[in-house]
Amino acid sequence: MLKKIFSAIIALFMPIALTGCALTERDLVDKTYETNTPPRLMFLGDSIAAGYGLEGYTSTDNYSCPDSYANILDAKYTADLAETYSHEMQNFAVSGATSADLIELLNSGKLDSALAETDAVVVSIGGNDLLGNIYPIISSLGITPENQTINIDDIDILSLLSQIATLEENVADALVGFEANLKEIAVILNDKSEGDVYIQTLYNPLEAFTDISMVVDFSESTLAEFNRIIKDNSVNGYKVIDVAADFVGKCEELTRIGEIDIHPNEAGHKVIAEAVDKALTADTYTYTTQVYGEPHLTLTAILLIAGGILAMLIIVVVLIPKMFRKYE
Repeated sequence: MLKKIFSAIIALFMPIALTGCALTERDLVDKTYETNTPPRLMFLGDSIAAGYGLEGYTSTDNYSCPDSYANILDAKYTADLAETYSHEMQNFAVSGATSADLIELLNSGKLDSALAETDAVVVSIGGNDLLGNIYPIISSLGITPENQTINIDDIDILSLLSQIATLEENVADALVGFEANLKEIAVILNDKSEGDVYIQTLYNPLEAFTDISMVVDFSESTLAEFNRIIKDNSVNGYKVIDVAADFVGKCEELTRIGEIDIHPNEAGHKVIAEAVDKALTADTYTYTTQVYGEPHLTLTAILLIAGGILAMLIIVVVLIPKMFRKYE
């Protein structure tokens, strides 16, 4: 008789216990990670950051040229964070943009929400402030993609002398304007973003014209002053990525200057990507995601189990004694 009673108790309890185990749940909880990979990254600036000239580039799409340094890093960081976070990269660079254009964009409010949520902002700007003053001289010298040597008979001497006379003054004015704009850019970015701000230096794309010492010397001194301005003004709240240092003596192989195009080629973008990556990964970033916590019983499961235990107690305390008295 006792064997039958205990079998009945077990038969009653097992479905309840099994049902209770099935009624567990895992709540989503916040988990904070620390990493050297920026989870949310933004690029700003000009055609260098936009990837101008690369396969897949268009003026309305900065994301379809996989060889641009922005997209190289996007792919790398997406893979680095794949197990815990969906990396975000936004590229608002505009080909042809000057430092004044960037200020206008930042003040438009169009980027406010994106800036507020980014962990790092990388900026390439200022080249268009300067190079517009230098290109006319190259044209006056008769330099073309097909002919990069000077033929004195082809030079418009009067035009060239006129340009040289005003070039130094124009470049000096451009540098003064760039420095003022750079300070304003730094203030705006630090006001609108909690992320770290990085400014890239600019390489000298004209170093390859070794036969034209006047052009090389002038461009070197101009770019040296330009990069000094960037470095000295880092006290205004940004870090410097010295791209120029990595291009010294290599501009002919890292740019399209052989086609009279100052922009980096695929190899140049790889070098810039390495420089930017080195700077970004020197910092530490934190991000929080939701993960499932440890499983626990639901209220329904707890009530079922409690009910099963109560039923067992009733059997043991009430029914069993009655059955024994019946057979006495």
